[in-house]
Amino acid sequence: GALSTGEELLRASRRRSAVSAARARHAELIDLERLQEEATVLAASLIPAKAMDAIEANERLVAEARAALAAGATRIALVGNAEGISIDGEPMALGERTLSGETRLRFGNAELIITPPAGAASAEGALSSALERQKSALGEFGLTSLAEGRARNDTARDAVGELRTIAARISAVTPADALIGLAAGPDALKLFIAEMNDESKTVEADIPDITLLTARLEAADTALARAEGAQESAVEALRRAEQEDAPLASAEAGAASTLANANSQIETIEGRPEFPTLAADVVRAREQMAEAAVKLEEATRDATAHDPAAITRRIETIDARVKAAGEARAKLEMDVARLEGTVESEGGKGLADREAGAREEAEAARAALQRITEEADTLKLLRDTLDEARDETSAKFVGPVAKRAKRHIERLLPGCDLSFSEDLTLEAIVRGGISEGCGDLSRGTQEQLAVLTRIAFADMLLEQGRPVSLILDDPLVYADDARLDLMVEILSEAAERMQVILLTCRDRAFRHVAANRVSIDR
Repeated sequence: GALSTGEELLRASRRRSAVSAARARHAELIDLERLQEEATVLAASLIPAKAMDAIEANERLVAEARAALAAGATRIALVGNAEGISIDGEPMALGERTLSGETRLRFGNAELIITPPAGAASAEGALSSALERQKSALGEFGLTSLAEGRARNDTARDAVGELRTIAARISAVTPADALIGLAAGPDALKLFIAEMNDESKTVEADIPDITLLTARLEAADTALARAEGAQESAVEALRRAEQEDAPLASAEAGAASTLANANSQIETIEGRPEFPTLAADVVRAREQMAEAAVKLEEATRDATAHDPAAITRRIETIDARVKAAGEARAKLEMDVARLEGTVESEGGKGLADREAGAREEAEAARAALQRITEEADTLKLLRDTLDEARDETSAKFVGPVAKRAKRHIERLLPGCDLSFSEDLTLEAIVRGGISEGCGDLSRGTQEQLAVLTRIAFADMLLEQGRPVSLILDDPLVYADDARLDLMVEILSEAAERMQVILLTCRDRAFRHVAANRVSIDR
């Protein structure tokens, strides 16, 4: 009937619209495939990372060779009138010139021979060799410069991202269409267009119900307009997705390049001759450090086992005894000489016994002097040994402790440096080039510096692999609120590395600190 005829006309109209849309998508597909081929060619022109590394290395060698040539070559400059002046048989032009080999300048009948340093010729040879290697490396990929190679790689990486975008667009323009029996994919669309015959338009001479057909046509047009609007929205969404995907593709290509460079550096590090024994070397170094720490501890213990002041007083006492013994010996020798004179003058009047006694006393005095001298030498040697051990201990501890304490001192007193005495006590601070003794500082600052110095000592022992506990008895008594908060923050950071024990009767000052608390009731 008329309804069937109208429906047939509507189906034919829809089919013609679908075929027309398929033709439009086919034209767009052809353009996209052309762009895909161009992007594929550009992506295939990517220069391998190793080749680019070699070209960049050659470029650095060329720059270094040119710098060496410029540093070793001789430069001359001609100004004024160049008439009658020739260089190596050719007229010389005004301006500056670099000489790398023996050069002859002629001024009328006079000739000036310039011989640059011997290194200039070798530098020129090195430059020539580097240029030849760079030319060969560039020529392998049809390049004229390193910048051209980098630009080509950037273009190739962009082409890789463009290929992903084009593939997404091709998939979007080749959907399936059941109305015309079209499958999804570019091959199906091209086959459909190639096999499609021109469809003749069927026109009915007599349409039974024009109003109904018009209403249906309007409804079909409305549906088509909505479908086209939905399609345009989908295409716009696809374009936005493509624009968002392009930076991600570039970022992915850059990350891949960075990964390749990192892998190359890792291979270089692992290829070094010392890498296979690195773990053993580290273990051996730690063992040596532990042995040195043990020896240092023994030396420190030996150094603190004796009181230098008492040794000095004993040395002074021995020196006084030596002096007194020397005076007694001189006096005895005078008495011996006097007695010998008396013996000679008076003969045997019982003085021989006195002479023998005096000689025995003199001999005893000499023995006592020798004994006291040896004891004094021994004590001086002990004092010198203790001084050397103290100096060695100071050299090993002061530098590392000061270095570790500086990062804490910088937070407490910005721009200050520490000065330690020979016995490892904090002696002074230096601010603005002016040294201030610790005794001149406030009690609060002295107390805070002492705590920071103990933290530095604990950090140094901790890095040596030794167990450390930092025990502070009622610290920061004289600290103001700002300094107290800063010092509590530093102690909290130290507690993350080691055990910190605070003994205090001021619970309110540390009430906000996260810690394990033990209360002792009296």
